Amino acid sequence: MRIALLLAAAIAAATPALGQVLTLDEARRRALESQPALNAIKLGAHAAEQNAVAEGALPDPRLKLGALNFPTRNFPSAREDMTQVGLSWEQAFPGGDKRRLRTERAQAEAEQMRAEAIGLRQGIARDVGVAWVDAWQATSARSLVDELVREYARAVELAQIAVAAAKSPPSDVLAVRQVQGQAMDRRLELDAMAQRARSALARWLPDAGSRPLPDALPEFSAPASLAAMREALEHHPLHAMQVSAQGVAESEVALAREATKPDRSIEVGYYTRSGDRSDMLMFQVAFELPIFSAQKQDRSLQAKLALLERTREQRSDHLRQLRAELEAAYSDWLVAGERLRNLESAILPDARARHEALVAQHGAGTALLASVFEARRGLVEAQLQELALRSARAKARIGLQYFEHEEGRP
Repeated sequence: MRIALLLAAAIAAATPALGQVLTLDEARRRALESQPALNAIKLGAHAAEQNAVAEGALPDPRLKLGALNFPTRNFPSAREDMTQVGLSWEQAFPGGDKRRLRTERAQAEAEQMRAEAIGLRQGIARDVGVAWVDAWQATSARSLVDELVREYARAVELAQIAVAAAKSPPSDVLAVRQVQGQAMDRRLELDAMAQRARSALARWLPDAGSRPLPDALPEFSAPASLAAMREALEHHPLHAMQVSAQGVAESEVALAREATKPDRSIEVGYYTRSGDRSDMLMFQVAFELPIFSAQKQDRSLQAKLALLERTREQRSDHLRQLRAELEAAYSDWLVAGERLRNLESAILPDARARHEALVAQHGAGTALLASVFEARRGLVEAQLQELALRSARAKARIGLQYFEHEEGRP
């Protein structure tokens, strides 16, 4: 009984509560804990490391069982002085430094996979962060519009009371219903956006659809200067993967150069003969003869050189791509910050002041009800714009975190 209770408590502690708030840090952590893609790359790197040991070993020896010099007349019972039955042992030795180079190639492949795993962690952390911010924006916007719909519902009731008391024309009820319908349509649109965002987040966290999100975005620290981040691109994990890919290609070229150095094999055998005839020992050495190198080894070398050059071009192109992505994210972060400051210092205060003024004027009978609704809708649109800009700035900062790799940090 006690063991069952302990197991239940452990499961409850490991499983997040249905109503528990899903923070950005938790979303990233949980997404990185159980990703099949990450596990697949780790297994591939482990396989390459094991293969490096195998590539450096000698080929397996060959044991041969044979019979020599059987006469065709009265076969198979016929025997002659030269008839022999025995076995031999053969061992091949790769020529040149092929074993060492094959080991280095496998090690370079393992290093490439390790860099790919780190880069994938960076990418998952970025994608989860962007999906989380999209879900937060859609959920927050939906709550804001939902509040507006409730206000319009109360306004419809008040307008109907005013019409019944002959204090307002029937057109006021229609006006309120019109803006209420528009707000409800906007809420349906935001519901669809929130569902899409939750589905994108569920790609990484299956239970994301049932978890509430915080009321506010987390605080992000300012990034380093653009110049400093540009210089660090050479050490980005995904670019390190390109560097490792070039190392693999260079190992392939070195192996192709060694292909002209022939492999050798040694064979030792012992064969018996019947009667009083002496048994026979056999020893022989074999060499490969690369006499058709122009059609085989040379062409293989040219192919590996072309692939190496392709890898170098891909590395250069990838670095350009990283620079373009970095500069775009940095620009988005700066522009979103400027727009947000302008919105908070001018647009939002003016929209709020206009709405309050029209409410007061309507109460004094000097402003139309439609003007009050239009001002209220304008205030909500400004608030929705604020949410969008905060989300855009957060996503840009998350995009910049993708380029701020530090060892041991996702």
